[in-house]
Formats: sequence, structure tokens, C-alpha cells
Amino acid sequence: MGCYRRIVVGTDGSETGQTAVTVAGELATRLVVGVCVVAVWKEATLKAGTDLGWAEQVTAEAAEALTAAGVVEVERVERDGTAGPVLLEEAAREPGTLLVVGGGGLGSSKARLRGSTSNHVSHHSDTDVVFTHKIPKRWTTVGLTTDGSESSLTAVRRGYEVALALGARPFLVTSAKTDEDGANTLIEVEGQLAVGDPELFGRDVLTGVPAAEAICNAAWKYDLVVIGNRGMSGPARLLGSVANKVTHDIDTNLLLINTTHG
Repeated sequence: MGCYRRIVVGTDGSETGQTAVTVAGELATRLVVGVCVVAVWKEATLKAGTDLGWAEQVTAEAAEALTAAGVVEVERVERDGTAGPVLLEEAAREPGTLLVVGGGGLGSSKARLRGSTSNHVSHHSDTDVVFTHKIPKRWTTVGLTTDGSESSLTAVRRGYEVALALGARPFLVTSAKTDEDGANTLIEVEGQLAVGDPELFGRDVLTGVPAAEAICNAAWKYDLVVIGNRGMSGPARLLGSVANKVTHDIDTNLLLINTTHG
């Protein structure tokens, strides 16, 4: 699979961080890429006693877990600074990087006010990001959200490659006023996708509530939901973009695809 060449995962050794490491390891083994595990101390955590020694222990434990999972190349990075910017710098160091972070701070307004790492990453990353919420027993379904726009097609194509690598079935997911409108959108999307076997796609038309709410309500069906990052920055974010609301409210793993900048 050629969609990513490298994975960067951030962890502080917490349960949330360990979930991110586990998911990063599973993605890396399926995509056959190496992992750079990053721990940042000082401003990265409110816990006392975080320093270089702490960071080295965190990355060593993560590297051991990644190696045990079958990741063939593991790099360790320990840095002093603020976690969000540091992770973005590490991810930008090489093209084709996928960043993986825990998504626990996205749904908490209190965490965002304190300076949530995941929140900072969601609005500033020039690379694709997986925000982790759970470790699936088996990767079975991936929801590829689309409204028929060109930017959403970019996200669908990238997510489709990831779904195939995971051995999961890709579902095209759209929100519409009626089932007929949604079905027409998915027919148009399928016609524009240059994929090997369109019959692999499942189809999921969501109706009855606004798009972001509909996607979050349907998230339980999917081990991973994929969405483009249109509206994650600038005025659209303040006006209530679908991507922004989904990113902050969803409770399954989310792959946020950079379709707008970088």
C-alpha cells in the first residue's frame, strides 16, 4: 500500500497514549511502514515528574510494544516542549507521514481550554491524522464519509486504501434529506472513483438529522471513520463545519484527511 510511508505516534504513557500506540502498530504492520514514537515532557502533561528520563521510559515501553506487534522499524524521539507543535514538526519532517494521537481531549471543552494536544493537531496538521478512541478486536468496517465534493473524494480515495490494507470493508457514507438523494450522491461518487472493485463498497445513507450528528450517531458501526478536513480552520470552523463537529464529537477512531492545506 502506497498511501503512507511512515507513522508518527505521540504518547505520554497514559491509557489514551497506549491506545494510540497500539493502533499505530496495527496500522504500521498492515501498511508495512516504520513508526516514530514521540514523547514530549514539560508542557505536554500536567503530571509531576515528567522529564527526559520519564520520556525515555515512555518511548522505550512504546517501542517494545510496537516491536512485539511486528513493526519492523521503530524510531524513538524525546523532546522538551509543547506536545502539539512538536508532533506536527515530527510529522512534517518526512513526506507521506501519518500522525496518530489519542482523541480523548477532543470532546472535552475543559481539555481544549487547557491546551489539548489532539485539539491543536486537529486544526493545524498538514498531514493526515488518526485520532484514536478504541482498539478494535478486528478491523471489519471503515466508513468513508462524502458529500460528493471533490475534497471529500480525496478523503474517500485515501480511506479506501487504508480500508483495504486493514482487511476491512469500506462503506460509502453520506448524509441527505432523503434516501433517494443520498443514493444518487453515492452513485455519482462511485462513478468518479478509480478503484479496482467498486462492488467492495457498502453503502450507508443517513437521514433525519444534520450531517455531523448523523455521522456521529452512526459511528458505532465502524472501526474507523474517514473525513476530509475542510472547515477545520478559518471562518468555516466558527460557523460550524461538519468536519469540525465530527472530529470533536465522534467516539470511534477517526482518520482526518488533509484536503485543504499543506
